[in-house]
Amino acid sequence: MPQPDSVVAPQSAPFVPHSWCLYYGGPCDGLVDRLAGHDLVVVDPAALGEKAPEIVAALHLRGCRVVGYLSAVEIATWHDYRDRIDPSWYIVVDDKPWIPWADTAVGWRTNLAASLAAPGWRALLAELVDRTLSRDGCDGVFFDTLEDLDFPHLPPDEAARQREGLQLLFRTLREAHPNALLLTNRTLGATLDVIAEDGDGLCWEDFAVKFFEDPGTRTWMEGVAARIEACRARRAPDRPFHVLALWNGSADMPDFAAAREAVQRKSEAYGYVPYCTRGGYNALPPD
Repeated sequence: MPQPDSVVAPQSAPFVPHSWCLYYGGPCDGLVDRLAGHDLVVVDPAALGEKAPEIVAALHLRGCRVVGYLSAVEIATWHDYRDRIDPSWYIVVDDKPWIPWADTAVGWRTNLAASLAAPGWRALLAELVDRTLSRDGCDGVFFDTLEDLDFPHLPPDEAARQREGLQLLFRTLREAHPNALLLTNRTLGATLDVIAEDGDGLCWEDFAVKFFEDPGTRTWMEGVAARIEACRARRAPDRPFHVLALWNGSADMPDFAAAREAVQRKSEAYGYVPYCTRGGYNALPPD
């Protein structure tokens, strides 16, 4: 007998977050309830410890997408994979391991920088991504510390090598995990063009309205926004490029509500998704 014409099920619409939050703290009472009011939640599985799979699963039941923090360049003392870093994987500048923040206002940050040009480090990162997705149950990864590769005191030739390694990493991850959310933090320089190809979006940390008003920083802020818009325009409709605006106020800030509203208006004017917190990223989302 004749077979009915095959019917192709329509593809589900791409995920587009309308709200998000970021929390790097550990387990605490009421955590899921405080985080679950957002479409997208960024957590640090290492900080959540053995509770991470349980908390991620609970957030899934509340309809959230969850991505896990992972440092892509800097190696800190608390990273549980630190002892697996081969010394040859570190970025070397002037014949010594490079410390990205050594000559900045936050010179207390003494983390060394692993090289994305090193195949061994890229392989370990891919393994850590697998762990974040499979063991912790996350929907994707939030890559931090990639902004180091845009630092002006990283020699241009070395910076170019790192961007090539970043491109190889993201292509490998996209092939292995086609549906995973690959997000980055502060990739606002030359790294933007790399992650716009295979990444799903970025977080613009320190998205403060005052930087758009200050003559000394306004041109740079507007220039970044223009480059982001150009990247978004090159994407196919079924591959949206998410931009998450992040601003952190001090814990005792008296006019936090007004400042938060200003950040929300500015970010939404650019088509970004804002999140404003206070007292650091280990704090629960403010009411």
